[in-house]
Amino acid sequence: MTTRGARLLVLGLLTAANFIGYAARNALFLAYDDLRAAFSVDNATLGALGTAFMMAQAAATIPFGWAGDRFDRRRVIAAGLLLAAAAGVAGPLGGSFGALLVSRALVGLGLAAIVPVANSILGELFEGDVKASRIAIFNLGLFVGGAVGLVGGDLLGYPWILYVCALPGFALALAVARLPITSQRRGAPVAKVPGAAVPSAVAPVALVALGEPVPGGDPASALQQVRALLASRTLRLVMVSTTAMAFAAGGFAAWFAEFLRTDKHLSEAQTAAVMVASLVAGLVGVVVGGRLGDRWARRTRAGRLWTIVTGMSATVPSVAAAILLPAGAALVLASMVTMFFVSWYHAPMAATVDDLARPKQAATAQALVVFTMHILGTSSSSWVLGWLSDRTGLAAAMWLPTGALVVAALAMTLAVPSFARDAQAARAS
Repeated sequence: MTTRGARLLVLGLLTAANFIGYAARNALFLAYDDLRAAFSVDNATLGALGTAFMMAQAAATIPFGWAGDRFDRRRVIAAGLLLAAAAGVAGPLGGSFGALLVSRALVGLGLAAIVPVANSILGELFEGDVKASRIAIFNLGLFVGGAVGLVGGDLLGYPWILYVCALPGFALALAVARLPITSQRRGAPVAKVPGAAVPSAVAPVALVALGEPVPGGDPASALQQVRALLASRTLRLVMVSTTAMAFAAGGFAAWFAEFLRTDKHLSEAQTAAVMVASLVAGLVGVVVGGRLGDRWARRTRAGRLWTIVTGMSATVPSVAAAILLPAGAALVLASMVTMFFVSWYHAPMAATVDDLARPKQAATAQALVVFTMHILGTSSSSWVLGWLSDRTGLAAAMWLPTGALVVAALAMTLAVPSFARDAQAARAS
């Protein structure tokens, strides 16, 4: 039985890993002027940086998820952190936009290990009606890291923000690799492999062994596991919903700050203040969404899904107001309300996916959802909105992710009727 102290240590270090990941992801969003000066590129080309990051991250999630169900999970996450840290340091040293583009792709690839594997660990350690609340703490790393990445990009500029985001990853990889956790649900090691060497914080990623396969782990190939998971109607609809939500969130993350500067005519300092205030509201939203999801789940089996539907639905009018309102206090409030409600889905979604997966496929299930979210949603949103804004202006382009929120709410509503049946089938297996 894992002690409470060990569980809190795991939660803290995984939250730190999420912090690093999202700081690196957002690092360049407020450094576009530096990038334009350095490489003479347009908006569509700048958007390609976000697309390269997310495409690579999406492509790596299922392999990392499968590895998380088969090998020492500490070492899977540590390997990803090491790759991201090394690529983050190397990117600006290449001296060209092409080198930076490749670097961003490799950083995204490495960071793909964090969310699916961490969510499966946390779903196991905090099983029951507190699951979403604890996963919400993990997702606080997302928003704090995202805020630090944005503000750091604005203050430090390119390339220094990339170095600051990358270097802590080496030490964090070493700390994660040493986590003393054991399985409660699967009856097999989650992390601790007797006799396994801990990777050096400066070792090349290629030297980070994943250890022997976990005893009792599902030997099925990643493709076989994906096919089995897709048999769940509820999971398919959750994937549609979260993909639409990811497109909306990715588009807003990549271009909302630029929209405030170019269309609302805010200064750099005013823009940063609005973004930070909105991210603080997002932090509150993550906590509220997790707690509300667990509380609603005690009353009805699909309570976490209803929490997501409510948050997505409430986001639509607030983001519409943010697009239409002139600069002023009302715009700031609309931006904060948008981020508050849009953040509700993070923890209930991860908890719901864990409920819909067989225990030995938990990491693969998380990876499958993250894969579709990023490959079809987030990865395309940065470039699509950049391309559209070059032709219609950012104000018009912002309505596209707003419409995606409506699709997300409808798909999640359709997932509610079959949730109890599919969750029961997953646990019975």
